[in-house]
Amino acid sequence: MTFNARIAIAAVAVSVAFNVAVAPVRAAEYTLKWAVVTRGDMQEKFGHKLAEVLPKATNGRVEVKVFPGGQLGSPAALIEGLQLGTVEGYENPADFFVGVDPRFGVFSIPFLFRDTAQANKVLGDPEFNDYVLKMAEAKGIVGVNLAVAAESLYFGAKKPLRSIEDFKGMKLRVNATPAERARMGALGATAVPMGLPEMITSLQNGVIDGTMSGMSIYTNFNLQNVGKTLLETHDTLLVSFGGLSKAWLDKLPPDLAKIIVDEARKLQPWAREEAATEVAALRKVWTEQRGGEIVTLPPAEQAELEKRLKPIGAEVTKSDPALKAFYDKIQAVEKKY
Repeated sequence: MTFNARIAIAAVAVSVAFNVAVAPVRAAEYTLKWAVVTRGDMQEKFGHKLAEVLPKATNGRVEVKVFPGGQLGSPAALIEGLQLGTVEGYENPADFFVGVDPRFGVFSIPFLFRDTAQANKVLGDPEFNDYVLKMAEAKGIVGVNLAVAAESLYFGAKKPLRSIEDFKGMKLRVNATPAERARMGALGATAVPMGLPEMITSLQNGVIDGTMSGMSIYTNFNLQNVGKTLLETHDTLLVSFGGLSKAWLDKLPPDLAKIIVDEARKLQPWAREEAATEVAALRKVWTEQRGGEIVTLPPAEQAELEKRLKPIGAEVTKSDPALKAFYDKIQAVEKKY
């Protein structure tokens, strides 16, 4: 081969390599906006996990953009967006979805599960998981994630909650389910339904006296600035439900829609483990870095609390056949674990 021929071949090789290097990356055909009203917790991180998984699984056809902190609206607006197809994905505690299906409110019943470990086994039970994830499909929401996000802890802003007596006369924020209202009534407090953004300002302004929320709310929203004491009673878990818009999925090629749903649902074990790890880390942040404390009731008072709260499940479901059937279904699955 002549010297000139070798030069020509080298030039072609360089040209090909250059063209490959500068070739534009193909833009995604579809965008999935994943919205949450919280920030820095498993619910937001689930969106970031989708952003890792879906572009690979769809060969770049789908991109995911995550919008935490209520950037795309309130829970009610986001749920409506899911149903209309203007928001592709959204996750929040299941009881926010009671307007779509009242059965989601059953997850806010106190002492529904023994503990987080048992709850996640129930939520991960194949038959039960499939049932709940499809529960809102007729209303336009395809479920993809069901996991314990955190355990609820009680918080008093100006007056710390350290005993059952301290609840009397308090106005505490809830997510508006019958079980939550009944819980507050049993403790002598008033339930005030309220969204997360409103809760922060209402605590600061004294409109409400406290809240029952998960660990990430207290740390990620810096509530140590309005109170330092969290009361742990082990009565209620925050079960998170993540869904995709059926209206949006129906516009996609069927094979692509199936990939998106399947890949998202595969992340559920990761979500449950991530949430448990997250809560353990945030407890340390609250106590070791923020100067806060986590207290429990004396044994006699804990027993009294359980006496008051355990009947609530039967009470709030007895007059509604659908709610009772779902409550019974959960209890039946629990016996396996």
